[in-house]
Amino acid sequence: MGIKESAKQYNDLGLSLVAMQSGKKGPNTANWHTQGVDVEKLDDSKNIGIIHNLSSTCSLDIDDRDDAIKVFQDYLGIDAIEMKNNYPCWRGKRDGIKFLFRMPNIEHVGIKKLTYKNGTDVVTVFELRGSTTGTGVQDVLPPSIHPSGIPYEWVNALPKTFEEIPLLPQRLIELWENWEVEEKAMLHCLGKFKPEIVKRQIPTNNDSVDIIEQFNQRYTVTQILEKNGYIKKGSNRFLSPHSSSKMPGIVLLEDGTIYSHHGGDQLGDGHSHDAFDVARILESNSDWKTAFNNARADLGIEQVVYKKPIDVRAFKFFHASEAINNATPPKWVIKHVAEEDSLIGVFGPAKAGKSFITVDMACCVATGIDWHEKKTKEGLCLYLAGEGHRGLSRRLLAWEQINKRSLKDSKLHYSERGVQILEDLDAEMMRNEALALQDTYKERPTLIVIDTLARNFGPGNENSTEDMNRFVANVDRYIREEFRCAVMLVHHTGHNEGTRGRGSSVLPAALDAEYRVIKNDDGVDRADWSLDLEQTLIKDGRGIEPMRFAFQETEFHHLVDEDGDPTTSGALVNVPYTAPKKEKPLGTNQQIVLDALHTVYARKVREARSNDEEVHEVVVTQKEWRDESGLDKGIYHEKNALIKEHKLVMEAGKHEYTPKDKEIF
Repeated sequence: MGIKESAKQYNDLGLSLVAMQSGKKGPNTANWHTQGVDVEKLDDSKNIGIIHNLSSTCSLDIDDRDDAIKVFQDYLGIDAIEMKNNYPCWRGKRDGIKFLFRMPNIEHVGIKKLTYKNGTDVVTVFELRGSTTGTGVQDVLPPSIHPSGIPYEWVNALPKTFEEIPLLPQRLIELWENWEVEEKAMLHCLGKFKPEIVKRQIPTNNDSVDIIEQFNQRYTVTQILEKNGYIKKGSNRFLSPHSSSKMPGIVLLEDGTIYSHHGGDQLGDGHSHDAFDVARILESNSDWKTAFNNARADLGIEQVVYKKPIDVRAFKFFHASEAINNATPPKWVIKHVAEEDSLIGVFGPAKAGKSFITVDMACCVATGIDWHEKKTKEGLCLYLAGEGHRGLSRRLLAWEQINKRSLKDSKLHYSERGVQILEDLDAEMMRNEALALQDTYKERPTLIVIDTLARNFGPGNENSTEDMNRFVANVDRYIREEFRCAVMLVHHTGHNEGTRGRGSSVLPAALDAEYRVIKNDDGVDRADWSLDLEQTLIKDGRGIEPMRFAFQETEFHHLVDEDGDPTTSGALVNVPYTAPKKEKPLGTNQQIVLDALHTVYARKVREARSNDEEVHEVVVTQKEWRDESGLDKGIYHEKNALIKEHKLVMEAGKHEYTPKDKEIF
């Protein structure tokens, strides 16, 4: 069957198509993703592709067969080989395969790729391809010609109706929604990610590595985690008792240490941890001296009485008149937002948009333009990009496009890695680099952004009062006091709440101002998300009113991947702020219906576990749900409210449902 006849069949199935040159994988026409091609105008000399964002479809594209099988079987718990028998799939090159699914109801997702470097090459293991943002995503369909000259062919053909195309499996939905959490875990499964263990601190001569090793011989990491409420899932994963995603993001590594992939978890500091270190963080408030004494108690060794440090600095009282005579008006870097010679916190949950705020501020200061109608002082800006600069480059490009302002001649510089601020040598190296830039520009830095605190902290723990005191002291010593600039700390929220930054209370006490970033899950509209910026702390003066920013996505058509899809990123635009509505409580019948779902679901999960079946595949049918509720009138209205209004229930398939906090393992 030729291109035109095949296109008619795809079109009859309800799929929107794009045409491109034969042997090519990417469209070269503008706005191809906004309207499907007229199949009557096609001829057999073209390639055709499915436009996922218009067809309500998505695909799983496996590029490296062996690596993908390992990740799917060892990490995701999915038989990748058996998938060929169960789902529509096709291939072009012989060592790859693509699976087609209906796109589930998930918000603001785009293409996700699992990749790693092999020498100078970048290996793509697999991709989740689709879009719910309006961005165009397409896949070439049979019988088009692959760039290698081989025609694409179906391995397992499409069904006869669109409704028979299977919905993306639940485990892959969860993966897509939690990609940032799970990406490193998948790379670790392939042996492509190896975190460094926390650098051990020996507080005094009474302490030694020998105590740590004795403790690690007596206790395993698993024992310490389970003692502190962590739940083992499978052979090598643990679920934090504070997890909101219900994803077991803590992995037991081959060397007996663990690594947490959750940015909001106490253990999620970018390092691996042995049993002693896990006990130090969870049971000793991250304090090394307390941890050593607790270990001594467990090992039957006499505890040590540590002497408190003495402040040897000179002490002097000053008359009030000196403070009055030396009073000065504020010198604003950003009017009413950031002052010179100040320490400012910007905190929020992972992926809330904190970095979009600080990148926006840095770009405005570096170019001298107002930050959303707030005057800035143009000056040298240094951005410590501790969580990688690959994404930062695209965000800067997006900022240029959306703000119609070039950064080429700006005074913005960023780092290629984080700084271990607790390490004096590393902090001093950073300061010396900043001094060199100061000499170049003949002016001191105006704004320095530390993004994030966790990735720039160094060999310590932010929950430790002692470590946080040293961190603040080094920020003062090497940055704020050296340059008298505004220093902005990007920080995650605590695991128990979203109302304060994570870690020791030393930090908020040291801040001159603090802002909270709250992501609005419903967004400004269906395509875009938004966030709110609220001031939570100010030492002097009057704080700013809450502000709302919408994320505006942009495409870079000069940066395309191997399938011809444009790279995307975005920047923030200011929109009117409206106070969030208070969450509506559940009605009596809604609570009855929700409890019924949880009852049936919990019963089926127990049965699945006892039968050694996959827990993540457990669903509750509408009949099971209705029968358990006991409501004679049915559950139609309550069910819709729980799904659409309260978002406490997810649709897993046709007339199949799960709680939002469903079990994975």
